[in-house]
Amino acid sequence: MIRMHNVELRRGRQILLQGAELTVHPGWRVGLTGANGSGKSSLLAALQGELSLDAGSIEQPDDWVVAHLPQEVPGSARPAVEYVLDGDAELRELQRRLEEEHDGDGAEQARLYARLDAIDGWTAEARARRLLAGLGFSDADGDRPMSDFSGGWRMRLGLARTLMTRSDLLLLDEPTNHLDVETIVWLEGWLARYPGTVIVIAHDRRFLDAVVTHIAHIERGALTLYSGGYTQAEARRAEAMAQSEAAAAKVAAERAHLEQFVRRFRAKASKARQAQSRLKRLEALEDVAVIRAARPVHLHIPSPQRLPDPLLALDHATVGHGESRRLHPASLRLRPEDRVGILGPNGAGKSTLLALLAGELEPDTGERQPAPDLRIGYFAQHQREQLDLAASPLAHLQRQDSRAAEQDLRNFLGGLGFGGERADRPVGECSGGERVRLVLAQLMWQAPSLLLLDEPTNHLDLDMREALGEALEAYAGGLVVVAHDRELLARVCDRFWRVEDGHLSEFDGDLDDYARELQERRSRDEAGPEPAGPGGAAVASGDEAGGGPALSQKDRRREAARAREALKPLQQRADRAEAECARLQERLDAIEAELADGELYTGDAEAADRLAALTREQGELRRRLEDHEGEWMEAMEALEAARPDAGGSPAEK
Repeated sequence: MIRMHNVELRRGRQILLQGAELTVHPGWRVGLTGANGSGKSSLLAALQGELSLDAGSIEQPDDWVVAHLPQEVPGSARPAVEYVLDGDAELRELQRRLEEEHDGDGAEQARLYARLDAIDGWTAEARARRLLAGLGFSDADGDRPMSDFSGGWRMRLGLARTLMTRSDLLLLDEPTNHLDVETIVWLEGWLARYPGTVIVIAHDRRFLDAVVTHIAHIERGALTLYSGGYTQAEARRAEAMAQSEAAAAKVAAERAHLEQFVRRFRAKASKARQAQSRLKRLEALEDVAVIRAARPVHLHIPSPQRLPDPLLALDHATVGHGESRRLHPASLRLRPEDRVGILGPNGAGKSTLLALLAGELEPDTGERQPAPDLRIGYFAQHQREQLDLAASPLAHLQRQDSRAAEQDLRNFLGGLGFGGERADRPVGECSGGERVRLVLAQLMWQAPSLLLLDEPTNHLDLDMREALGEALEAYAGGLVVVAHDRELLARVCDRFWRVEDGHLSEFDGDLDDYARELQERRSRDEAGPEPAGPGGAAVASGDEAGGGPALSQKDRRREAARAREALKPLQQRADRAEAECARLQERLDAIEAELADGELYTGDAEAADRLAALTREQGELRRRLEDHEGEWMEAMEALEAARPDAGGSPAEK
């Protein structure tokens, strides 16, 4: 297990953690949360051994293999699949030594091959390619050089390499950055089956709820552990805050009463003893530590002055030509009440569609038809790179609206976390999240009739995402948003469009329907074609076997008997896999029922050990169940393919 004792971390003079205590049991999946700058990444770096503690200690098993996301993934001529395989250090060492022993000691070669077999080294490349497929790469991408990929796709390669490591502890800092909804859903399933310990930083509420068993929250230099997902932890934090504030109010009232008594009677001899007694009580009275939420961020989008209807229309609009076409003919109409989320994998054309709606791109064919007095607020990731690093947030808004009163602008910026001196600080000193907030402030101040948002939650912490969701819920205009934050999409959108390979269509369903469709599609893709029967050929009869003459009745019976005999191993394989699936599912159901028992989350050491053991077994069972379900599907497909064609004459008995 991991034990943190009296941990202190500082950044310059700023205290990030002080006196922090935390125990993480094997098999736990812990979400590390807190405001931007609270020390989450610093704590992860300390766990990796890359940052020294200012005080305290972190203990973890010496034999644990630790995997973590790389900060950068450089481009090179190395094929992508080879880079991913490098994540398995033992595999690479065995391959190197086998190369050295090619003509050497036979006994040593046998030992190395035995170890290679033990770590399932023969399937390593297939596993690496499955990881790449899960993260959105095509079959051919695995053989392409690293230098072919953009920065975002290289970070996906870094994630694949991290997952390829046969690790005991997985440290993930914002793994969902650069991922689309499709890939996040896949990653959730992978992490749920991972049998080791996970500590992950993420600002995606749904991702945390789907993946973690505990939340470790950093606030005001303290580290607090909660069982369950983020939503459960947030509820417990709110409850603790209410109780703590009530206790603090009670203490404050008693303190005021004692102080009043001491002031009134301290100088009177007849009351001096009582006053001294009250004074001692006052001095001994301990303040209650109040959990204070960070200064709340309040976003407000001014109401549009005009809301034309329709706001905007596309009529068979396209972007690009021929093979380079990025958007195929699209027709749509946006009205003031529309709140649309756009779904689809990265590279499908979502950002192209948004840029076309915003007027940043002109259609190559067809028409874009905006209302004459339409005011658009368009957010794109590149806009934060266009900010003036020497100017302050206040100066940016003053340049945008020179007639606005300075105090009105300061009040508005204060709601976005730029209160006081922060509004006058140069943008060059601001974090990535603060720059995103400033771009949002600029477009919100315009009071647009239509908001077009392309990944607005990147670099925003959970509190800021919550504030953005509230503001968009209250916004009076039309909204079209691209986001991998499913909580935001579910909260502010009431309909969805899907973009796939540049084709736009309406998606008839919600995000849960979309996730189910993705999982079903991935299951079909991963099953893949299998050899049709023994020796890889389908069993046929009659003319279909090779175009020869028809067989006699006796020969047909003999051929049918051979076919039934050939099918027996496949049928037995399918039956065994199905029985094993049933057994594993029964045990998994029993474990999940036991995990629902609240007694496991009391903090008691024995209960914690039991919880860790159950969690590990749950992950292992899920992995085995998936393997056996895959085996059953393969056997059934092979069985169906090996049977005589249903369109031909049935074999006689």
